[in-house]
Amino acid sequence: MKLFKTTSLLLFILCILSGCTTTKEYHQTFNGVSQNWSGELIQYGKIQYKNHKELSDQYEIDYEKNETLRLRYIGEESNLGELVEYSYRRGNGSMKAYDGEVIGIDEVFTLSGGSSGTSHIPKDSEYKPVNNKNNVFEVTVRWNGQEEKIKLKYDD
Repeated sequence: MKLFKTTSLLLFILCILSGCTTTKEYHQTFNGVSQNWSGELIQYGKIQYKNHKELSDQYEIDYEKNETLRLRYIGEESNLGELVEYSYRRGNGSMKAYDGEVIGIDEVFTLSGGSSGTSHIPKDSEYKPVNNKNNVFEVTVRWNGQEEKIKLKYDD
């Protein structure tokens, strides 16, 4: 009987503790096409909400965020020159050819990054990186003396 009471108490405590933590995972893809480029931005991550140990009106949050931007040339030029630069509000990238060479048109340009950390927020608010679906990400690409912008929108 004592073993039953002890086991029941431990199960009850585990249920209460697990109820204090909420985890949200997300995976979102944004796509777009311009005259010469197609782009895809993939965002994924995880956010875990816990009751703050010291502040009763706050959540402590642990988060991981990752993004990958992929660009593909879809135009009709035979090469992209010696330098392709691309940027959007979260990062910049470039690819430079070796001396005397050019960048081929079949190249896929990829820029990846991420972050993680711990923070805290009031319980009456919600941390929003999980829902960027209404955002439009503008990517600028420069090559062969040209510049083009691609608008990437949420793709369900």
